[in-house]
This record gives sequence, C-alpha cells and structure tokens, in this order.
Amino acid sequence: MTTRLGLLAISCLIVAGLFLPLVATVSHAAKRQTPEEWAMNFALVRNGDCKVSCVQWISAEGTITADTAKQFKKFLRRLNGQRLPVVFQSRGGYVDSALAIERMIRAAGLETAVGRTQLNGCPMLVPRCPEKIVKNGWSEGEVHAGGAYCFSACPFALAGGQVRAAAVGARIALHQITDGRKRAPAPTGRRNLDEISTRPDPALKRMLSDYFDEMGVRSGDVFAMMGLATPEGLYNVWSAEALKSGIITKVFSYSDEPGYVIGGTDDEPGHVINIPPEIEHLIR
Repeated sequence: MTTRLGLLAISCLIVAGLFLPLVATVSHAAKRQTPEEWAMNFALVRNGDCKVSCVQWISAEGTITADTAKQFKKFLRRLNGQRLPVVFQSRGGYVDSALAIERMIRAAGLETAVGRTQLNGCPMLVPRCPEKIVKNGWSEGEVHAGGAYCFSACPFALAGGQVRAAAVGARIALHQITDGRKRAPAPTGRRNLDEISTRPDPALKRMLSDYFDEMGVRSGDVFAMMGLATPEGLYNVWSAEALKSGIITKVFSYSDEPGYVIGGTDDEPGHVINIPPEIEHLIR
C-alpha cells in the first residue's frame, strides 16, 4: 500500500511538473496582443518595379494610440513632397489622435482609403509582420480593398482625405465614444440616441461637428449612426450610407484597389505636392 501511494505521489509530481510550464505558456500567450491590437504604425509600401511601373501607398494599420499622431507627423517628413494615399485598417482608438491625423492628411493633400496590406514573406495570420516593414525605405507587398475594416475613431482619420474610398466588401463602423476621448469598454450597454458619447459632452459634439463639416462630412448623419450603437457594439455603415454622409466619396469597384500607379524611377514620383507655408507647421 505504501509503495502504491509512493508511486502515485511521484506520478502526480511528474504530471504537475509537465503541466505548470504549459499553464505558464498559455497564460503568457493569452496576454500577447493580436496584430489588430498592436499600436498603429506607418509604412511606405510598393508592389512592382518602380523603374518601370509600380503601385505605391502608405499603409496605416493598428490601434490609434495617444502617440500615433506624433508618429504620423514624423512619418510625413519622409515623403519629401510625394503624395501617396493613406490606406487604413484599424479598429479605432483615441479620438484626439485620429482628428490630428485627419488634419495633417488634409493639410498635405493626401487621399485616404480603407484597405489591408499584405507584405511579402509574412505569414497568413500576420500579413503585416513587423520584421518585413522597412523603417527607412520601401516595404514590398500587396494592398487589397475587399475585406478591410475601419472602425470607431478610424473613420475620423479617414475623413482627412479629399478623396476617401472603400470597397463594397470593406467594413466601416461607428459607435458612441466612451469618455469623449478614447475607446474603452463601457460599464453598461445603455445608449442615448441623441448623444455621441456615454457622458453628454456638448463641447465635444460642437468640436466634432465643426471638424466633420470642414472635411465635407455630414456631421448630423455621422452622429445619428454613432447614437445607434453602444460603446461595446458597432453600427455598420453601408456603402450607400457612407457615401451619403460623406464618410467616403467613392466606392471601389471589384477591379479597383487602393494605391497609386507610379511610373519612372524612385527619384521621379508620380504625385508631388507643394506644401503651403501656412500649413507647413503641421508636418514639421
């Protein structure tokens, strides 16, 4: 009997020794962020040989954090006057940061689109893997409009483009703002159809109204759609609604994709802008 108990105890210790590292691994994996939760970053991406012809775009993917606008400001300096579309895929984030990005995009005269970037050599589950992003040069990959998404505060940044596009198969969605500045889980599922945030904030509403009106977006339509969703949920904006409200100005056909076709060498960009002095400070 003693021998059996001893063997049983030893077996339990062995199983426990094998199990604990597994629990630690699972716990560690659970804490790791998914690519959708990573902080937004920006990359110059191209597809093709630009000495002949290629497609170029600015890939902007990830969660909009409090520092994202500052990073975008630094990124714009690298363009050297070259005008490329900013292609967004994001679940949203900080409203203030999204609005600052919107301002800089409009000041620089850039177009925007909803699209997803697949970098060459990245796995399917991490299509925009960090190791394939070239920090001070061009990353290589493809861009697709179908299946992309722009949620929460992302449409605010999207609105900065003079031309802003999305495919029929892309998703744009809005919801109420939790505290007037950032997206976070709300304590209840209640909603107020007359409010754009869980805590009534007339100043915020006036400020957003001025922003949208300036960008050519119908603030009343956007506010109505925001009011229809709780902070935990999303109001999916159909293409017709997005066009009517001005969130987008055109819909990609099934043969269209984001990005500009560039001809010539890298030193001869296809789209160049001159930044007026009065708004140059925004991207310095």
